[in-house]
Amino acid sequence: MKRTPSVLFNASVVLTGLKSPTGGSAKVISWVGKGKIKGIISETILDEILRNTLKIGFEKVDLEKRVQEIFQITKEPKAETVDQFKGIVLNFGDAHVLASAKQAKTEYLVSLDQKHILILKDKIKGFKIVTPGELIQEFQ
Repeated sequence: MKRTPSVLFNASVVLTGLKSPTGGSAKVISWVGKGKIKGIISETILDEILRNTLKIGFEKVDLEKRVQEIFQITKEPKAETVDQFKGIVLNFGDAHVLASAKQAKTEYLVSLDQKHILILKDKIKGFKIVTPGELIQEFQ
């Protein structure tokens, strides 16, 4: 039996995918509902999504419910795990995203953040950092 790949979603992909139902972000989110991939976010990423509710035209309560229906939500990463990535990231505030992917033992981290996350593709081992488009190419 084929194993379902686990994917940590950065907040940027979730927000974009829920705002625009026709793009690559929406497609990979739809794969979570279809069981093609296992979608994971951390509590910290959920908080980031909810802080940006107004940007995508949702009510906070509705957005939280929708996200909880779609994704498996893991505990925020341990401080020690976050610290492992502080020397790698350009923005210390992004270390939690990498730590969440490591802690959840995901195979992929999907992000739209070119400036802080995607530039680390070749520096991170243990999981693959991809854009929604790259994830689509991997699984089509």
